[in-house]
Amino acid sequence: MLWLFTAKWDGRLGSATMGSPEGSPLWQGAWGMCSQKTFAGGRAGRNKPRRSTQTKTAHSTKGNPTMPSSIIRGKHVVTKITGPSTAEVIEDGAVFQRDGEIVEVGPYSELSRRHHPDEIIGSSDHVVIPGLVNAHHHVGLTPFQLGALDAPLETWIIARWAMRDVDPYLDTLYCAMQMIESGITTVMHNHMASRLPPGVELFDAASQIVDAYEESGMRVAFSLSDRDQNHLVYEDDERFLATLPSDLAADARRQINARPITLEDYLTANAELLGRKSTDRTRIFISPHNVHWCSDEMLRAISDFARRNSTGLHIHLHETIYQKMYGARHWNKTPLAHLQELGVLGPEVSCAHGVWLTEYDIDIMAETGTALCHNPSSNLRLQSGVAPLNPLLDRGVTVALGIDEAGINDDNDILQEMRVAQKIHREPGVASPAPTSHDIFHMATVNGAKVTFFDKQVGTLEPGKRADIVLIDTRRINEPYLNPNTDIVDALVYRGKGLDVDTVIVDGEVLLRNKVFQRFDKAAVIARFKESLSQPLSERELNRGALSRRILPHIQNWFETWPLEAGEPHYTYNLAE
Repeated sequence: MLWLFTAKWDGRLGSATMGSPEGSPLWQGAWGMCSQKTFAGGRAGRNKPRRSTQTKTAHSTKGNPTMPSSIIRGKHVVTKITGPSTAEVIEDGAVFQRDGEIVEVGPYSELSRRHHPDEIIGSSDHVVIPGLVNAHHHVGLTPFQLGALDAPLETWIIARWAMRDVDPYLDTLYCAMQMIESGITTVMHNHMASRLPPGVELFDAASQIVDAYEESGMRVAFSLSDRDQNHLVYEDDERFLATLPSDLAADARRQINARPITLEDYLTANAELLGRKSTDRTRIFISPHNVHWCSDEMLRAISDFARRNSTGLHIHLHETIYQKMYGARHWNKTPLAHLQELGVLGPEVSCAHGVWLTEYDIDIMAETGTALCHNPSSNLRLQSGVAPLNPLLDRGVTVALGIDEAGINDDNDILQEMRVAQKIHREPGVASPAPTSHDIFHMATVNGAKVTFFDKQVGTLEPGKRADIVLIDTRRINEPYLNPNTDIVDALVYRGKGLDVDTVIVDGEVLLRNKVFQRFDKAAVIARFKESLSQPLSERELNRGALSRRILPHIQNWFETWPLEAGEPHYTYNLAE
């Protein structure tokens, strides 16, 4: 997917610390100079804490605002999924963490006797779960918010040219707040590298996004996504431009060549990101945008970079039927089979979407250990189809869950995304397969941690893992009645929403307490973001929007010449007649 931005990097927001107002630095950089009482946690206007938190002693560690120890308790503690219909759940349980590491998990009565924490968090109204993982994401403000209605991907990408430019730092921080509020503690963020605006270098542009996640406290697997061909349609750029009126062709050529990035520049920026931005909470991946958008030379070079640097490779794949057809036309094989031929696939590779995978493709993924990041709402909204989740799970392919910048309700609520994933794959017939709530929960925790390379740290609540923990208030879920025998994982997937998330912890640090952010003031962040969006459109933005409207009919006509092929759909939803 395409993301355009123009804001020139002029510094980070600053370092957030918890604790007393006197211990918190001023917030500055991209926001200008703001008083600490506006942004830092625990300032004027903060809601009074509810009974879910009992604080014994306040602690603050500059640069690492982690509570030295805490017990996180709940009526149910879901430590991990153990099967398609089973989970390890401790009733009236608790997690004891010290310095961000889980030390013990067990009954609250036992842990409270054995340990003397600095803080007790939670209550009998809460369920305690591992932090959730959004395994494929792009931006904060949704394309719809920026004026691009849902449409097939191939035309939607061009329609997005008309969207206004957004400050990537503020957009990412806003996005991070939304995700934290829905229980997401880790995200795979994929950012489009090409067509940089004047005055912004690739490393600096990427740093704005990584720094925003660092300020938020989330974990992130960040990747710059790049391409070197087929910028307008699934064909050579000059060949397509030759079919356009000369004035339109000239304008379109200037647009796609505005700030070309060489493969050498792209790899250099990624090497710098790996060296300077990798931290305990930040992984740096690399990302060829899609098979048809990258030359074989680029795909091989990026794959070699990932393996030499022991990092992850994230790629969009088989998102639409046209992408599958491109493989048949150009290589006489599927795009995934082409990647296999190039030697790109492997356990370090995760593919986003995979809607039009064949049975043979799924076998290849299983054999090579290649993972899939499933984005059901995005695939519905962009008329892409429904990914073959049931066959993927049946073959043992690692499948994670992603929101892909929107979600069915145009928000970043992963609990609702889990529900979409659980419902949409229920095939007709009493003996037909259907994913369980536990399957989906596993995708959003363990598998998400695996594809982001955080699986040794997070994904389950077990001793030795990092304390990435979410407390969900179950009172709305249970109102006015819920059968007391209902499995808690079923209850969360069937009825949970982001608005039920009460407290979010990463590395033992409370990022969201009683729905109140601890590192910054939510209202102040949004106010500054709104201010940045209130400026009139620039001439560059207006020209880009006009070009989008002029060229869209030609893009539409070009794709209409491709007769749709059904080609082994796994669901009748995918039939193209």
